[in-house]
Amino acid sequence: MAIITISRGSMSGGEALAQCLSTTLDYPIVARDVLVAAAKKLDVSEETLTKKIVRGPGVWESLTSNRRLYVVAVQAALAEHLDKGNLVYHGHAGHLLLKGVPTVLRVRLIAPLEMRVRSVMERQHLNREAAVEYITKVDHERIRWTQFIYGVDWSDPSIYDLVINLENMSIQTACATIAAIVRQPEFALTNAAKKAIADFQLACRVKIALATNALTRELDLHLKADNGTVEISAEVPKVGLLTHTSSRDEREILRVVQGVEGVKQVYLDLQEINPYPYEQ
Repeated sequence: MAIITISRGSMSGGEALAQCLSTTLDYPIVARDVLVAAAKKLDVSEETLTKKIVRGPGVWESLTSNRRLYVVAVQAALAEHLDKGNLVYHGHAGHLLLKGVPTVLRVRLIAPLEMRVRSVMERQHLNREAAVEYITKVDHERIRWTQFIYGVDWSDPSIYDLVINLENMSIQTACATIAAIVRQPEFALTNAAKKAIADFQLACRVKIALATNALTRELDLHLKADNGTVEISAEVPKVGLLTHTSSRDEREILRVVQGVEGVKQVYLDLQEINPYPYEQ
């Protein structure tokens, strides 16, 4: 089993590469259906979700809980596809959404500007100046968004396993190269890999359950899953000397998490903090 994620700039050949890999390896392509499923989880339109995911943080960077909610929803929707076999994902930030998942090949596809400009001009019927402006804007928003959400540089080669430049390489050659790589032993679906994927899927189900609950969505929780055991830690604000916020939050977190399919045990570590440390 191999999960191939394709990151690319606008009009850099990502869709064509995904189609070639799907045909060559007989892998299904996962892209728009992840957004559809995520939108359904949140009970919002696909258009609304797409705007939140694709646009830069300028229009909503203060909405931290909303930001987390949309990202978690897309991650959870993508996770549901992992046990269905081999797949190619060329949607939003797959290499970051699947961080830590084994058998993932993270591909970065780049292409010369002129090649991208020609594609934009043909597909969107724009002149050259407008096409360059479009590419610059989209790339800038993706860079800002990735930095804002994940704290990484979208163009940093160290966050990918393979960077392919189409300047002197065809889509077919790139496709053949990737196909040869995923057939190597590193991408075999071992028992250890199956367990890691199952743990990741469970963690995602717990995250989306907590993120869509009105009483827990504001909490910045850190969690991990291991064979049905979920460990959750967080710092929660103490709102008053006589109010034990952590006890209230603990009861609600336990109620939500214990209702998630696959959860066997839950361990919580909630630390109360003073939200106003400089006030007496």
